[in-house]
Amino acid sequence: MSKPLYQNHLYQLALPAPYDSEDIAQSRNDVASVHGLAVGGRVKTHAPTIRAVRAVLDARSGLNTGVAIGMSGETVVVERMASDGSIEVATYAPETGQFRAGIFTDPNSTITHYSLKKASTRGVGAGKKSKDGTALLIAIVANEMQTNRNTELMDEIQVFDRLDAADEESAEAISKCCAVISDNIYRRVISADTLNDNVAIKVEIPASLNVPPITAQKLRLGAYSPDMVIMGEFTILQKGAPGKNAKVVINVEDLPGKYAFSERSFAPSEQALIPSIPAWYVVPEEVVKICSHAKATSSSNVPMRNFMLRGPAGVGKTEGARAMAAAMNLPYVSLTCSANSEIYDLLGQILPDVEGIDGASGMVNLPPPILHSPELPSLQDIQMDPGTAYEKLTGIYDEDATEDAVYMKLLEVIGQQAYEKVSAAKEDVDNQTGQRFRYVDTPLVQAMKHGYLLEIQEPSVIANPGVLVGLNSLLDGCKQITLPTGETIHRHPDTVVVVTTNYDYAGCRDVNQSVISRMNLVFDIDEPTEDDMVARVKSITGCADDEDLSLMVSVVKDIQLRCHETSITDGSCGMRELVSWAQSYMITNNMLESAKYTILSSVSADPVDRADILNTCILPKIA
Repeated sequence: MSKPLYQNHLYQLALPAPYDSEDIAQSRNDVASVHGLAVGGRVKTHAPTIRAVRAVLDARSGLNTGVAIGMSGETVVVERMASDGSIEVATYAPETGQFRAGIFTDPNSTITHYSLKKASTRGVGAGKKSKDGTALLIAIVANEMQTNRNTELMDEIQVFDRLDAADEESAEAISKCCAVISDNIYRRVISADTLNDNVAIKVEIPASLNVPPITAQKLRLGAYSPDMVIMGEFTILQKGAPGKNAKVVINVEDLPGKYAFSERSFAPSEQALIPSIPAWYVVPEEVVKICSHAKATSSSNVPMRNFMLRGPAGVGKTEGARAMAAAMNLPYVSLTCSANSEIYDLLGQILPDVEGIDGASGMVNLPPPILHSPELPSLQDIQMDPGTAYEKLTGIYDEDATEDAVYMKLLEVIGQQAYEKVSAAKEDVDNQTGQRFRYVDTPLVQAMKHGYLLEIQEPSVIANPGVLVGLNSLLDGCKQITLPTGETIHRHPDTVVVVTTNYDYAGCRDVNQSVISRMNLVFDIDEPTEDDMVARVKSITGCADDEDLSLMVSVVKDIQLRCHETSITDGSCGMRELVSWAQSYMITNNMLESAKYTILSSVSADPVDRADILNTCILPKIA
């Protein structure tokens, strides 16, 4: 997806100094790129593009502008000191258009996401600065200048570099250069699918506008470090940075109970919920760090108990959550979200009280609690105008009402409505049938009451963003919530919440910022290297043929790349599918046949897309 670099609000930005003069027009109809419209159409100057061109030119001239550019294999790597003092790091693979990026407050800080979303002026995200894509465009411009493959662009950049912005007579020429440079790159980006490879500029950015992250593990391993520095001095992209601490390696047999922070005893049914970790499991560094933080802060006033793991499907997020439970000696429960998840799906259900039946069957037509009403404010209402949203809930307008206060009031009102509806429905059914009903805890309620580790899986698929926001009271200082029965539960001090979610995946939405802000630690788990994938599949399946496994891993990687290039997003092809393929191959002894029932059938429900994957990724390698 290329349009994120060219959102409408980015065309409203002023040109960088010294080109921010009123004399330099940012919109023209007398020039155009050879790749664009005929002269006479409106061409707008794109300020981030001009900022990127100026940054590359200054770095090439040896000016210390905080920009460094290099190559890591075929990948362009960039560092840029932003105006707010943060350091933006980006990598760009021209052959695929794939970016990775991250933001550092200083060379030893943790990495935060690079997002192209327009900054919000109100609500939860108010005040949070978005990025305009300059770091990504620097990588594109640097690659264009390094390859020197487009004559028009190079000619215009040379003219632009010679013009003096202080000379009023140059304003017209500068304006024309800026327009043509902007139009040239814009047209070659948005039309990349229809242009030949010598002209096209490939750009792939998720629809979520969150650029896939630079990960700390690969940074430490030097995966992004430049083989060749083209210009400037790097401070982040060095082997061993950021952070000087050596990686802590934990053997799996030493993991159970190693980070327990209480001496509690559990009933046999609870003990059975504490996971056993298989001998093949390699303990990730993220698991060790989360467990260390949870234990180290247990005696503090605010112990760290909320964590998030983000990453593609199949990289081991759920295995990581289970490993944490084993390390902390806590029962593990999980809650899988869906697009239709609502508050009552998370907080409990009313089931028939049938003697000898555990509530798993015998359901009757009991109307579910009505937990949404047109009279209640939506999440957007709360973010845009908390005072009016509060008035909808209470009848009293409060201009000082905060979003969190309104969320709490909304949850209180929903709980009361649920209680009234459930009570009325139960009474009605009891009067008609004599059937009794009882409330059954969900895994979330069990974990909150009894101090378990709860994994909330894939909350980003939930269509209603207010659902998880409604649980904020359990994640922040209040630590209590009202159930549909009217009972108020308080969070057990040992309860650990691990949110696991994908980014850039079919059906996924961004987790609401108010939820992320309540996470004590957020880790991005990257896909393992090909060697790591081979080792992991080998240990899980027992397949001893390294050559065959390497071939299978290579095919999976090709499929993942093809899915990115052709926007196939309705399936999955990762570690889980690879393991299934290897297991099936050990039974059939036919790699192609097994591929058809595992990786190919999982990659898409569309037969046309599956045929494309078969012909481009599988058959060329597996005859």
